[in-house]
Amino acid sequence: MSCAKSQQALDAMVCGYSQATRAAKVMVMFKAYFDDSASDAESRTLLLAGCVQKYSIWANFSIGWEAVLAESPSIKYFHMREARKLEGEFARWKAKDRDAKIRRLAQVAASYNPWTITAWISRKEFDAILKPIAPFTLRKPYLLLFYAVILKLAQWHYDDGVTHPVDYVFDEQGAIGTDAVIWYEHMKSWQKPEIAALMGSSPKFENDRMVLPLQAADMLAWHLRRHKDHPDENESKSPTAPVVGLLHAEVQLTKEFLIDTAEKMKQVPNLGLVQQKPEDYTKAEFQQLIRSMPTKTKAKGRT
Repeated sequence: MSCAKSQQALDAMVCGYSQATRAAKVMVMFKAYFDDSASDAESRTLLLAGCVQKYSIWANFSIGWEAVLAESPSIKYFHMREARKLEGEFARWKAKDRDAKIRRLAQVAASYNPWTITAWISRKEFDAILKPIAPFTLRKPYLLLFYAVILKLAQWHYDDGVTHPVDYVFDEQGAIGTDAVIWYEHMKSWQKPEIAALMGSSPKFENDRMVLPLQAADMLAWHLRRHKDHPDENESKSPTAPVVGLLHAEVQLTKEFLIDTAEKMKQVPNLGLVQQKPEDYTKAEFQQLIRSMPTKTKAKGRT
């Protein structure tokens, strides 16, 4: 990889900032990319996963990832759903060639040693326990996972001695993403100062066909969700196996958490008024929800 290409990638990531801010971002600041994966299996798992590294490392990653995309047989972008179904960029591919491409991309992702973080929930349990009583704008489990990964990453970085904030980029989610970001500054203000200081600016939503690290997050989300749904499978045989063993933290929004949250929501005055009319929604229900989230993070180091 040439120094010129690496510098061009860095310039693209931090253009628009002052010289001092550009230098700070490149040297010490982290950027996290997140994507989701959903299952139609019994539990109907919804999982949100992300990769975290410094700006300078993401610049080099993007060059390496793009090079593998271009290797013959080439693809314009990577999306795990298309790869699994042999459609889109993988139309008319043979499964063995598809798996080889996935493994090469997974090797690139793993070679840059990102921190990985995930949160997951059973949509079946969410629909049965929390959805019937939740305010209108809280009836999508994605929003719970969105804030879970942000809070857990901030806590994890604080516990590990990281002193610089993270910039967050999520795959595009449409209206759900808009709803999630609306409450970001409120949620940040409710945290302890040392945690809020690590949370960075409001998250952004980007197109995963254009933003290469989001494609790695898509792969990671699929791999982790697949392992949750099929724990007896030998993940070392999967073409995504290279991502196994990266520094990792995770949190599950359990059935017990959903029951506890539902009981707390029932205590919010006039809850019925905001179950159908989002324009009347206040932050009381959302604040109650965020404060009830699990506080412990399960983490493991590289193997």
